[in-house]
Amino acid sequence: MFNQQSHTRTWRPLAGLGVLTILAATMLLLAGCQSGDNTPAAGTDAAGAPAVDTITVNGEGKVSVAPDEAVISVAVETDAADAATALDTNSKDMQKVLDALKAQGIKDSEIETANVAVYPNRQYDPQTGKESLVGYRATNSVTVTLTDLTKVPAVFAAATEAGANNITGPVWQLSDNNLAVKEALTRATDNALGKAQTLATAAGVKVGSILVLNEGSVSTPPIYYDTAMASEAGKGGSVTPPPTSPQMIEVAASVTATYRMDR
Repeated sequence: MFNQQSHTRTWRPLAGLGVLTILAATMLLLAGCQSGDNTPAAGTDAAGAPAVDTITVNGEGKVSVAPDEAVISVAVETDAADAATALDTNSKDMQKVLDALKAQGIKDSEIETANVAVYPNRQYDPQTGKESLVGYRATNSVTVTLTDLTKVPAVFAAATEAGANNITGPVWQLSDNNLAVKEALTRATDNALGKAQTLATAAGVKVGSILVLNEGSVSTPPIYYDTAMASEAGKGGSVTPPPTSPQMIEVAASVTATYRMDR
């Protein structure tokens, strides 16, 4: 005889409900904190600060000014049967040129060696299609930068009389500390402000404080005076100084400015 016992299963579904509810709420809270949505609230920028209305414009300024520097290239070219003779003769002739320049009051600081070279002279024969060595050429060139522009004609004459046979220039330019660049930048900044005020008036707002100001470019193109003198026969003779007349140089500057827009 079997005793059949009754097995009663008691379910308590509410026992763990409180824990599950807390876990679900915690997960939702963490998900909200770790969300990748960084969209700023309306009326704020990416940093969360109040958004600012701005006006961005480009400004340009130009100044015409007389050059305060002149650059002249002075060279001596010498041909000889061999390289050593060419260089030796060339060096002696260039020293005579340098002495003549210094006699005109040109300072050592105003003279800079630009290039010294020795290379073979080759002659092409169109009948045979071959080249033959006919000697060597030595060259020595210096750059003379003058701040006293009245000395330009004298440099040409003195260098040629002393034996220089390749002289070019002058190139009229502005020195690094010329105030024309600052003046052009000032005019460009004023021009930018004027444009911003025009735009603001048309939009019914006012120009506030400047937020960003960037220099765009400053252009000071040199003026080339196309002059060249070469005189082998004029060594030791009298050369008439060439007339020179410097031209005005236009300095152009540009800026980009961003202003606050006040309503």
